[in-house]
Amino acid sequence: MHKILITAFEPFLHYPTNASEQILKHWLEDHPGSDRSTFQTAILPVDFQQTEVRLLEIWQQPFDFALHLGQSPKIERFNLEMIALNLKADPNTTVDTLDHQGPVAFKTDLPLSTWCEDLSQVGTDAEVSFHAGTYLCNATYFWSTRQMLTQQRANRSLFVHVPLIEMQTPSTHDQIRSGSKMLSRLMRLIEDHLDASHDAES
Repeated sequence: MHKILITAFEPFLHYPTNASEQILKHWLEDHPGSDRSTFQTAILPVDFQQTEVRLLEIWQQPFDFALHLGQSPKIERFNLEMIALNLKADPNTTVDTLDHQGPVAFKTDLPLSTWCEDLSQVGTDAEVSFHAGTYLCNATYFWSTRQMLTQQRANRSLFVHVPLIEMQTPSTHDQIRSGSKMLSRLMRLIEDHLDASHDAES
């Protein structure tokens, strides 16, 4: 049985909600369960120090995979992120590295292009992204990838940016359901990846 961590973020800036949190909550309500995995979820604070501490607490227990969701108002499709930069910057923080002894970046070898094609075939618009930004989404991806690598688990972390969801509009519910559908399908792809990895290691 695989153990998978799924995180999203609380609201930030002037946004009353966070699309990633709405999608995760809907998925949990709608998800029928899995005979291959157990899931642990968490809503992360929008603060560098608090988020890193929260993740360290969560990682007191091991996971086979970590999937992180975050909102981006700049996209119209779900973005599967390939690269996590060792960099943090926002209007309230001095530009700095996340890990002074770490690499410039982490790059996943997960089959993201194939996964995007699969998602598109079931009616979910998704694409590979090569820049997760320099804010908390990128930082979470970097910390998560680093954590997995310390456990000798390569390609066991992924960050997905989800489009902004305008609340209390005629399309709000459909947008949330679309995100939940994306998450359900992505979970199956991740489970397939973990099954294949386990078979290769056996």
